[in-house]
Amino acid sequence: MKLPYKGGGVALFYKDKHTGEYSILLGKRTIEPGKGKWSIPGGGYEPQDASICATAQREFWEETGISLKTVCPASDPDIYRFRLPFFTWVTFLQEVQSTDFLANATIREFSELRFIPFSKLHTYKLAFGVKAEIRAFKRRHTMEV
Repeated sequence: MKLPYKGGGVALFYKDKHTGEYSILLGKRTIEPGKGKWSIPGGGYEPQDASICATAQREFWEETGISLKTVCPASDPDIYRFRLPFFTWVTFLQEVQSTDFLANATIREFSELRFIPFSKLHTYKLAFGVKAEIRAFKRRHTMEV
């Protein structure tokens, strides 16, 4: 019998200091699931992961080559959960103060990795769940949904 899927990811948000507009870090996937779509870094739980948070951190590093400890060292992220009987997903929503860390990215499962302004998201083919994660971030930051 196949066990239910359990996974996690990290959604990083950046507020432009000049325009005040928010962006989300997304990568254009080169493999399934969601090949060709823009998604947050994340993936499946593995037995060596101490928690779903550890899964999200490991997957973020595996897909971007960036350690979250350098991006948001003492963070207390918001959490978005999505549950179905066969599928559990947890996204850690974190605002960052700079995008400079992208210069050190080692892109693995993406053909591109970038911060995309909320106002431009409608022009991108987004992976399942991304819109819900953005809505969760907006709700927690008292932004219009």
